[in-house]
Amino acid sequence: MVLRYSMIIVVYLLCFISPLIPGFPRHGAAYGDTYTAVFFATLLIVSLLLIPERRLERGPVASIGESIAWAVCGVFILFILQIVTAMINSAILGQPLASEHTKQVVGLTRNAPLFILAASIIGPILEEIVFRKIFFGSLKKKIGFLFAALISSLLFAAFHFDFSHLLIYLVIGFFLCYVYHKTGRIVVTMFMHAAMNATVVLITLNVPTPSSTGWIHLFF
Repeated sequence: MVLRYSMIIVVYLLCFISPLIPGFPRHGAAYGDTYTAVFFATLLIVSLLLIPERRLERGPVASIGESIAWAVCGVFILFILQIVTAMINSAILGQPLASEHTKQVVGLTRNAPLFILAASIIGPILEEIVFRKIFFGSLKKKIGFLFAALISSLLFAAFHFDFSHLLIYLVIGFFLCYVYHKTGRIVVTMFMHAAMNATVVLITLNVPTPSSTGWIHLFF
């Protein structure tokens, strides 16, 4: 399992830094389409590496009904947490409401519509596997829920390179860890994360001034 998880992390990191590879398109639709293809290939490889997990004994998990309730209600809680944390981040810490990371992603989707798949679906799935299932799930067995969630969430926040909004990513990551801890089903947090991202992308793409949705922060 350790080797398999290490391979998944390496594949994810390669996906993350792939735009730095010589010959990778630098701008416009070609950049977005190529990056989307890289995301898709990464998800395929990670899925293949996780196949042996199906044969392993699983711990206690929430019922289907409980999982659906967490998945649906969790999306709304995520947005509430974002709004409250963004207000604190702005009022107390003096950080801007608008997220540069969000602006960059939305700008890319305008030029390369296919990238919506990476930002809204593939990215969230990969992040849940890496930061919740692997980092949080593995650390929780050794150091307990609190510190495992904190470390996982800090890594999740840092990987977005939007340090003026670090608190927001940290809070969202911590809540996703909590939901995974409560349900034992990574698919629940995958749904929550993807639904949140898809909502953000669709809203932001359909308003004339992206800054008006600065209180919504995108994770992928």
